[in-house]
Amino acid sequence: MDCLEFNIHQLILTDLAANIGESKEDAHTSEYLTAVDHVTSKVETRDVSEEDSNMKMNGVEVNGMNGNATMPRVFMSNSRIHCNIGFAELAVNLPHAHVEATVPVLVDILRDIPYIDFDRCFTWDGEEWSQPDQLVFATVSALLRIASLHEDHRATATGAIVKFAEQIVGMLQSGEAEDILAQFAPAFHGFYRSIISIPFAWSLEEWASLSCHLNELFNPAVVDRLNRLLVDALRVVDDADVEKLHFIQTLLARYVTRGRPLSGYFIVCCVIEALWTTLAQALLPSLTPQTSNHPAFVEAAAANKAWQSLLNHPIEEITVPAEVFNKPVLQTMQNAMECFTNLLVQIEEMDAEPSEDTYAWETMSESLKLASVCSVASGQLDKKLYSRVKLLLSDESPISDNLVQEAALKSTAILVRNFPDIAFKMAGHIRKFITSPLPIFELDFAPGTRVPPPLIAAARSLALCIDLAPGDDLGMSYMYSLLNYIAATSKDTYDTTLLTTSSLSVPADQQTIHSTEAGLRGLTEDEKRLVGISTISVVTRLALEFDSEEVTRLTISMLLQRLRTAEPTVEAAIAYNLVDLALAAPESAFADIIRVFSSINRSANPDDPRLSNNMVLAAQTRLARELHRRPELYEIYLVELLTLFADKGVAIQNASAVHHHSKMEDMTEQLASLLLPIDALLNHADLSVNLDTTPALISLFRNMWFLCILFHFTVSDGKDQTAMAWQRPALARIAVKTPTIVLEEIRDTIVSDLDYNPVIRQEYIDTGIGNHRQLLHKHIPLRAAEIRGLSPGQIIFLLCQHDLESMRAAAGAPSSLVSYFTNNSLNKNTGLVLCMEAIAEKVIRGSVTDLNSQAAQQSLPSELSKELRQLLVCSTHRIARVRDVASKYLNRLVSSFPSLMCDPPFVIAILEVLTLLRRACENEFDNEDNPTYIYHSERSGITLHLTDDYAARTAMLSQTQRDADRWFELALGRAPIELYSTLQKYLAVTQVSSIADASDLGPSIALHFGKATSPVDRKSFSLAAMLSAKFDRSKLFISQLASKGYHIGQAVQFNHAHGASDGPDCKSPEEISGLKKTVQEAIQDIREKKSTLTVQHLKRLLFRVAAIIICTPKCDYDLLHYLVALPFESFSPTAISAGCEVWTWVIAEKVEYEVILMTEITSAWINTINHGRGMFSKSLNYDDPFYHPVEYSPSEKETVDKAAAHARRLLTPHTLVLVMLVSRLQAARYRKPSLMMLVQRIALASAQAFKHISTHPLAREARLSFLLFGFETLRSSYLDVSCENKLREALYTSALTWFSVRPQWSYGANRVQIDADLKLLSELLSYLQVDSVRGFPAVSSLASGQTHKASHYTSALKNLNILLRLLVDNEILRLMVWTNPTNDAKRGADHFGTLEKTMTDASWTNVVRRAWQVDPAIAVYLTERFSVPVVLHEVGRLVRSRTRDVLDIPEALRFLVGDRTGADVRRDLKYLSIWAPVPPVIAVTFFEKRYQKDPLLLQYAHRVLEQHPVELTFFFVPQVVQALRYDDLGK
Repeated sequence: MDCLEFNIHQLILTDLAANIGESKEDAHTSEYLTAVDHVTSKVETRDVSEEDSNMKMNGVEVNGMNGNATMPRVFMSNSRIHCNIGFAELAVNLPHAHVEATVPVLVDILRDIPYIDFDRCFTWDGEEWSQPDQLVFATVSALLRIASLHEDHRATATGAIVKFAEQIVGMLQSGEAEDILAQFAPAFHGFYRSIISIPFAWSLEEWASLSCHLNELFNPAVVDRLNRLLVDALRVVDDADVEKLHFIQTLLARYVTRGRPLSGYFIVCCVIEALWTTLAQALLPSLTPQTSNHPAFVEAAAANKAWQSLLNHPIEEITVPAEVFNKPVLQTMQNAMECFTNLLVQIEEMDAEPSEDTYAWETMSESLKLASVCSVASGQLDKKLYSRVKLLLSDESPISDNLVQEAALKSTAILVRNFPDIAFKMAGHIRKFITSPLPIFELDFAPGTRVPPPLIAAARSLALCIDLAPGDDLGMSYMYSLLNYIAATSKDTYDTTLLTTSSLSVPADQQTIHSTEAGLRGLTEDEKRLVGISTISVVTRLALEFDSEEVTRLTISMLLQRLRTAEPTVEAAIAYNLVDLALAAPESAFADIIRVFSSINRSANPDDPRLSNNMVLAAQTRLARELHRRPELYEIYLVELLTLFADKGVAIQNASAVHHHSKMEDMTEQLASLLLPIDALLNHADLSVNLDTTPALISLFRNMWFLCILFHFTVSDGKDQTAMAWQRPALARIAVKTPTIVLEEIRDTIVSDLDYNPVIRQEYIDTGIGNHRQLLHKHIPLRAAEIRGLSPGQIIFLLCQHDLESMRAAAGAPSSLVSYFTNNSLNKNTGLVLCMEAIAEKVIRGSVTDLNSQAAQQSLPSELSKELRQLLVCSTHRIARVRDVASKYLNRLVSSFPSLMCDPPFVIAILEVLTLLRRACENEFDNEDNPTYIYHSERSGITLHLTDDYAARTAMLSQTQRDADRWFELALGRAPIELYSTLQKYLAVTQVSSIADASDLGPSIALHFGKATSPVDRKSFSLAAMLSAKFDRSKLFISQLASKGYHIGQAVQFNHAHGASDGPDCKSPEEISGLKKTVQEAIQDIREKKSTLTVQHLKRLLFRVAAIIICTPKCDYDLLHYLVALPFESFSPTAISAGCEVWTWVIAEKVEYEVILMTEITSAWINTINHGRGMFSKSLNYDDPFYHPVEYSPSEKETVDKAAAHARRLLTPHTLVLVMLVSRLQAARYRKPSLMMLVQRIALASAQAFKHISTHPLAREARLSFLLFGFETLRSSYLDVSCENKLREALYTSALTWFSVRPQWSYGANRVQIDADLKLLSELLSYLQVDSVRGFPAVSSLASGQTHKASHYTSALKNLNILLRLLVDNEILRLMVWTNPTNDAKRGADHFGTLEKTMTDASWTNVVRRAWQVDPAIAVYLTERFSVPVVLHEVGRLVRSRTRDVLDIPEALRFLVGDRTGADVRRDLKYLSIWAPVPPVIAVTFFEKRYQKDPLLLQYAHRVLEQHPVELTFFFVPQVVQALRYDDLGK
């Protein structure tokens, strides 16, 4: 499927060219020149001299013949074509100094294209064009852009383009059929695309030269030949060229799919459009943009711009001699008219519409445009063209097609603009055309409908004619005349004479006005309807074109008068066009329109056959959607819609009382449909109704929600809701923008509204309140007694609180819940407030559930941080109940989502609130009689409005401090590095203005937790517990804070000293370049092992780089790379520790660099895997001690310590990075999917490298830290079921590989290390106990039956999970025995797993078999961990039945040989010759008598003893000598 392949090479070259263009200011740097050379060095052109016609390409001479048609073509590979395209894209981005050398190369590339045999491939996808097409387009575009900016290269560039046009036209006329289809036609298409897309001020002489060649393609014989090319190719191609034919067919099919059939008709259409585009730009050269900034490519941008220029401006004076210019112009116009006439004759002779591949309508429309431009260029109005246009713009037109008649109208505008004498006649002609019942004017009122383009073109042409025609009041006269047609097509007997008495009418138009009705008498009703619709649209467009307030008011007034008296479709057309007028109308007229819309909506009857409600609803919704153009009218329209909603709700209740629920369902659906325009209006990002909202607007919102609750809009009734599926999401969006419906102020009428609300009719609610009461009881069943005593209004209010706040909470806006408790009048009603509290509790629980599902998908709302800060402020409210609800909500959210504490603004807000509350409490002693009520923090933008009750203030402070301590403890346990970074940032900018302010609580709390030890630092925690002492990290905290302040100060001081021109945060290029060079040299020295950098120098260098990155406004990617590369190149614990510090610092200060920095860290981590560094090194893998010489002296402590230090230096760096990654994971898990993808990549790549992970005893900490990181990544990621299983399976396999070596104890007597390992093992076991397959739907192109279901992965996980849990339990027990061999109670109790006790013989058998599937070594070593007979039996059976699987495991030999040899064993001893060597202590046992002198065993034992070193084997010489006593064969 080649269409799915990405053209990576071309994409790289394109992006490289764009990047070079953005870096012109660095043109002198070596990196810039290297990038330029990378592209230019790959360009190849022919070596052609004027004297010699031989061609050379790639160093190979190709003999050719004179003449373009017979000159042979030379093959060029696909990659070379990409390089030439890349060079053309690069050429326009190079500095001016390079242009002199660039233009000749571009000219040579363009010259060579007709003689290139292109590679027949489909590396270009469906969104691109073929290689010849792309190469021609890129080259011609580059030449045009360079010629626009460099006049001295213009002649060369345009000459090359004209020469190419001559060559390609010749190839199209006389080339071989397969060559034209495969190369020349696509090349011409690329030429056409560049001409119509790249603006260029062509001169008339250049156009004349170009047109002489392009006009040759008008020849009918050429067109017929091009149309027969495919047939000719089929006839010529033989069986041996089937592949060539398939290539041609596929290429043509791709072009046809994109609407570009490479036929003769299409090529003629391209010629015509290219000719009028270039001529139009030549006629108005001053309006053609010439800028060095190249905008994003837009198809046909030059053509559209040129045509708009001709529509808006008359042509400039022509200074070219007539003999040079007139002949090509007249010839071109003649060709265009002949082309149009020929196509018209052919269409008239046809019985059906022409097919799409003939491009008939497109060619005819482009011919009219070309002829009109040529007529304007010649300076004389062509009579034939004028007559043709008038005929097409009449009811007698021989054809009726949108494209052709739209082109006729646009051509009319061009002619009128340059020949204003015909303006008056054409105005009347176009008016008559508009009022004709033509099908091209029919408006379809489907979704997404727009006014037919011919109507828009007609209105603009008529406006231009009126503007250029003589007469002052002609515009108003035509407006009245057209408005009369609307009146005449109406069915009512409205007095139309009122429209004819205006003093603005002119006598010349009176006859038209009086003849309106007479002109419509011969039309059918359908034709009158069509005339009315087209007239309405034209009148609207005319009013918009005139841009006059008087005309707009008049049009609106007349359309509003006819809105309710016209035919249904005409009425819909009026409503549709009133929206466009409303968007341009004065505020008073806008108000009139929306009031009329509301009036129609109110009076809409379900039995109305005209469906006026749907019509006006569509208009209201469209107006709401497009009102972003008039943001000052938001509130006016919102009030109108909410008022209408309330009025319709009341009307439904009244109708129900009168008609006994007749047609209630239809009327309710009409009310619900009003949510569409309300939703569309509130959906505008710049519309905010939460700030400074008036009580009246709040009351309207409250009434709207009461009605939604009353009519059950917020709940599903269990019926088929397909038609109203939009309703719930729309209500959720409205809920987010709804202001607080309960106000704290006394003037709020909420209490009275509950019992005497004007939008809720008592007689209606009394009949249906039972269902609402039952629904409320379902929400809060524990408040049944209180619910029975509530009034109907209170029931509606409580349901409104539940539904509205649930929607808000799900959208990440929970803070409004507390506002329901701010009104003292509501709080006085005991039964009501108890129900409100119960509702609040349910909303809080539902909020946690909803947000949890969003957090699992990394889509937690970004607004949640702001909402948390608002809840924090509400927890200090003067009303106790508000404080309680806010504190409960905030505690629930932070406890459920601890990673929210990774949000710096929220953490800083907590500290600032504590500071403000401490000051508020101190106010009791500073000024007891004059308490301060308002406290503001500039740092966080928080303002507290406190009570004057000092006891309450003290209680607030105590409660907030307790909560803050608990939250910070959670953060310390999850993301300590993030918390430390935020606290350091807070303390770094905290300013003390005087000694009196030095006791703020916020900084004290920040310092306390900043120096606190995190539970993640398990060794420090263990040591503190063993010593019963409290450790902190004060030294490290102060050191980091001082380093950051020092280096930031140095950076700012340097800027001030050097007078940086772009601000205090800009670094000089010299300093940055010098710093880069220093880092590069340091990396190279480390790589070559000759570095003299000390730890302090390395740390200073890293902090200096980080400070410059932070202080530089523009991202320096090289410095970011070096910031990661230097610590990883050193890869020592101190270097990585410093690296983690600076990485976290940069992320905290420059959040936008986080993804870039994490990408570099990911790449560096994977490099350590590839190069076997750190924990991925095998240099310290486990080795059986019996493979080493046995000594009689005890182990030397110095040797043990040295080995331990070496192991820690190797393994610690990865452990440190993992701590940082876990912290970043917690910060990213809720709303940063890009970071989660990088974290997943690290986890998967590391888990898949399980064979490389060290098995040294001290590697247990690094391994377990990685597994915890991996399982946390798995739990925090939103992965489909197959990706989830892939990551989980890799993690389980990686975890099990630790048990594929013999069981190990610890290394040395470091109890702190053992305790840390035990904590890690316990945490891993807790992960395993709750691990399960979540089974999100698989993202796959396969059918549902072809992919594994979640149940498949669940069954596979169960066996692996049991196996790993058994092994982890056993590992914990072994380490407990090692650290507490005497079972000392002071050292803790032993660990006894419960899983092993529940295992049956069948379960053990399954476990052994599953372990064998993962790695037979795991199964073999299970026998050393578990003394279970069934395990020994099953492992022995597997070894004997699948012996070849364990040849590399020495310990498996005992299961094959056993205690003695027998007949059943000897058949498998044949593998001993290739079995891995066992230790000598085992090998000597095979000389014993019990093995019956088996020759295979003796040979194996002899080989093993010989293979081991002499110093190792020498220790066992006595045993060998002893065995010789039984050697009867040895003589």
